[in-house]
Amino acid sequence: MKKFIIGTITTVLLLTIAIGVQQGLLFANPLPYDDEQKGLDTQITIHLSHVVAENTPKGQAASKFAELVEEKTNGEVKVHVYPNSSLFNDENEFQALQNGEVEMIIPTFSKMTTYVPNWQVLDLPYLFNTDEEVHEVLTGSIGEQLLNELEPFQIKGLSFWHNGFKHLTSVDYPIHTFEDLKGLRVRTMPSKTLERQFEAVGATPIPISFSEVFTDLESHAIDAQENTASNIYSKGFYKVQKHMTLTKHGILGYAVLMNENFWKSLPVKFQKQIMEAMKETTDWQFEQAVMMNDKDLRKLEQQEGFEIFTMSSEERQRFKEKLAPVYDFYKTNIQNDDVLSRIEKIVSP
Repeated sequence: MKKFIIGTITTVLLLTIAIGVQQGLLFANPLPYDDEQKGLDTQITIHLSHVVAENTPKGQAASKFAELVEEKTNGEVKVHVYPNSSLFNDENEFQALQNGEVEMIIPTFSKMTTYVPNWQVLDLPYLFNTDEEVHEVLTGSIGEQLLNELEPFQIKGLSFWHNGFKHLTSVDYPIHTFEDLKGLRVRTMPSKTLERQFEAVGATPIPISFSEVFTDLESHAIDAQENTASNIYSKGFYKVQKHMTLTKHGILGYAVLMNENFWKSLPVKFQKQIMEAMKETTDWQFEQAVMMNDKDLRKLEQQEGFEIFTMSSEERQRFKEKLAPVYDFYKTNIQNDDVLSRIEKIVSP
């Protein structure tokens, strides 16, 4: 019986080996190399959250940046973009970035004034006249100085992006002069300078999240808001309002931010490649912002029941003079106004 059992086990073992060799399971060659598997064990993923639509200056730039990063790092670093507040909204994204819950965000610089008061300089009304002036300030030494003020928050400022010039829209009544703003509830971002801007003309500023603007306009919780043509069109604000006034009274821009601990964890070669991608994206983005706002303004002009009024140069001058006290507020409440004086040397009179 013992010999029978040993013989049986030996036979089974020999058959198993034979089948294994026949099927290529033993002594098999390594699997063919698959390009798509390259670097999966070392690939770095960056989650980028923002609050606007993909077909906006910020949305398109985020996608462009993701493409360039993958290209420049040969796929070793990938950026996953989450638009339309699908990951975090503009109320909680900065806290999420600080906590390391997301690696990158692109908030409006107005939102950041709660943390970096000096950034309110960019919210001053009628500070800039042209997109070229905005580009020179935000991508030059002034922009670099402002981004460096994020260091105490353990945040790496990568760049500033431009959306364009803001205009006013209203639900029920057109805004032809600044007097027409008196008594209106106007949505604004949480910037003291922006709030003072509307208080100066007798309006009531109401800070609310960008994701809530459409429903608040629709329900008449607010009467008016300020934004760029691209945001007004892409978010469908024209569907719940009747009037738009081309005022060009301020700019809307963004700060591209990264969690500093994550940034420091990246190999130097990736840091360099990411900054190269960011520089290329920023230059491309400024051009696209101008083109897109012009294109979307043309689309808004074609919307039935949506009136667009161009404020005259004389009325714009009256509006500008009425908002002069906002500059006094800024100079009184911001300790360092060196940035303002430097910007004023760049912009045309």
